[in-house]
Parts: sequence; C-alpha cells; structure tokens
Amino acid sequence: MHKGDFQTNSRSDDLELFKYSSENSEEVVFSQKGQFFPERLSKEYVQRLPVISFKGRIHLIEKRKDLEKVTKILSQEKVLGFDTETRPNFKKGQKNSVSLLQLSTTKDAYLIRLNILGFPSELVSLLKDKNILKVGVAILDDIRALQKLCKFDPGGFVELSDIGNQLGIVTCGLQNLAAIFFGVRITKKERLTNWEKNEFNNSQCLYAATDAWICLEMFILLKKEKFLPKKIIWSMPTPKKSRFKKFFNKNKK
Repeated sequence: MHKGDFQTNSRSDDLELFKYSSENSEEVVFSQKGQFFPERLSKEYVQRLPVISFKGRIHLIEKRKDLEKVTKILSQEKVLGFDTETRPNFKKGQKNSVSLLQLSTTKDAYLIRLNILGFPSELVSLLKDKNILKVGVAILDDIRALQKLCKFDPGGFVELSDIGNQLGIVTCGLQNLAAIFFGVRITKKERLTNWEKNEFNNSQCLYAATDAWICLEMFILLKKEKFLPKKIIWSMPTPKKSRFKKFFNKNKK
C-alpha cells in the first residue's frame, strides 16, 4: 500500500463556520431575514474565495491485498467522506463505468481504482453497512453507477445537498456548499481527467481526495454547530412507474 501513498504539501487552517458581512448583499443572497446560511452565492464571489485542498495522506489503492487492508481500516470508522469519479464522455450516447471510489477520514483519503480492482464483496459490504455513515453530495448518480458494477442496497448514506435544502440553501453543489459553510473554494480543474489512465499525477489525486474529505468536514461542522436535522439517512428514491405500465395494469384488472 505504501507505494501508492504520498503526503500532500497543501496545508489549511482548521475549518470553521464562515460568517457573512452585510457588505456583499448583491453577491450573497439571503431569502429571508434571520436566515443563518445564504440561499445562494454569485459565481464571482465564489471565484474570489481562497482555494482549499486535502492536507492529509492520500492512498492510491490498485492491488487487491491493499484493498483488504483498507476495508478493515475503514470498517472501524463511524463516518466517512464519499465520492466517485468516472471517465468523462465526449461522444453522444457513450457511457463509461465508474472508475474511482473515494473514501476519506479526516486524516487519510483512500482512492480505490475500481476499473482495476472491480467491485469486491468486502467493499460492497462497507457501502451496505448502516452503522458506518458515508457522506457525500449528489450521491444518487454515484450509487446508480456503482450498482451497475454490482447490485446492492446502500446503507448509512447521508446527502449533504438535502441537508442544505433544509437549511434554506438553494445552490447545493459541492463547490457552493463548501463556499457557504467554510468560505473556501474547491478547485474543479481536474474534473475532466481520464480516470482510467495508467497513472495519476499529484494534482489529480489531490482533487479526488479533496472532494471526499470536504464532505466529511462539512458533516462534522454541521454536527458540531447543531445544524443537522433529526433525519439524516438518505434512501434510494422509489422508481416511478411509467404511464404505459399504469395503463396496462389498470386495464389488466
């Protein structure tokens, strides 16, 4: 496992809840008086914020023996940051399988190369475990992509955008939530990386690690500041029946 590990050079201060002043009323929109978090931030405002990235240790997992060690380590955690990456599509109708699974603690980020390892049972069990919270943003697409590799019932997932909506926030993408909660910017410059390439550079690994880690940090902050709602566990939406199926079932009776 050590061959795929490296220490990032990026450092950041301890993340704290960002406090807004009334000087930026045109760029920071509050929908109602007394609302603690802004409804939205302008793109210009976000682009001026300081960039933050993961400051811990990144582990690139490409071998089965390393994965077995990692799943044992992660199974001891109560909360993990979660994200996935897929090679981008540039042709109409082209669909790629999920390439990378990122799981992060506050100090260690694990980048698991699913395009090399597949989706082993011990990893599936971790994502099914209701006792280990997996926190992310826009996780529905991530889960659906993973389910194409292996059918499983996700357990213990937390959707930060749902929590953001309950707090009155409208723009609930990862970059916007990080800006709203911490006053920092998450860079997206490696978003179009080919996540199936043979080797990743440090910038690509840092990008992937940061996306999972910042989700965990946001959850920790909201819990500390008592902003978490009573119900935080996310559930897969029930598939909607098509009009044709409804018509067919109705006439069948």
